[in-house]
Amino acid sequence: MNIVITGASSGIGLTIAKHLAHLGHQVVGTSRYKEGAFENFHLLKLDVTDDASVEKFGDQILERLSQIDVLINNAGYVIAGPIENITIEEAKQQLDTNYFGLVRVTQQFLPHFRANNIGKIINICSLAGQIGMPFQAHYSASKYAIEGFTEALRLELAPFNIQVCNINPGDFRTNITANRKTTSQIDPAYLKQYEHFIKIYATEENNGADPQIIADLISSLLYKKKLNVRYTVGKLSQTSSVFFKRFFGEQIFERVLKMMWKIG
Repeated sequence: MNIVITGASSGIGLTIAKHLAHLGHQVVGTSRYKEGAFENFHLLKLDVTDDASVEKFGDQILERLSQIDVLINNAGYVIAGPIENITIEEAKQQLDTNYFGLVRVTQQFLPHFRANNIGKIINICSLAGQIGMPFQAHYSASKYAIEGFTEALRLELAPFNIQVCNINPGDFRTNITANRKTTSQIDPAYLKQYEHFIKIYATEENNGADPQIIADLISSLLYKKKLNVRYTVGKLSQTSSVFFKRFFGEQIFERVLKMMWKIG
């Protein structure tokens, strides 16, 4: 299959791209800063926040592969800080990359998929799209947006035989901890709690699951005729929280989180 994956120069994206290429698929990844032969696949430059860059990338891809079978939207980052302190501009940048970037790339390839009356779009979302993460509110907001987008897109594309789904990973061992951005100023009133949460997040990330699990899951989805709306993946201690929230309700779930995270 011919596969395009955004944000493929590191982390989960790199693991997925390398694995799919190893299985014999023709893989083209993207990076904001790198291009050319990379590992066992090819990278093209792409800035998902720039309309012209996305359009140019779309033309390059179709020249290179002629047909795209699978689009994997993976590009994204995390900005941390109290909601009170994160600027609107910082919030816009977060949403522009994680959500609108995904929308731009998807829009670029939809005419191609429709013309072929087939295709798969796999969006790398997050458990943070189902559970709001303190001090990473705008990251959660961007992932919640992808949830609604994916559900709507599935229904719009059903007549064209185009399958769409979300992958919702918990914490995985990647470079997300080192690459986390922080707002420029943090009010002292929040500092202790903020540092408490960042330490929790870093510990969970550094002891997270192997990204190969996600790559294996995606390789199995390539041949499925019907994709589920979402696939939650990661350590059971994290993925089970989604089912706990649904079963016991949001109020009880919130009380449990407060106890677990020592809030209040």
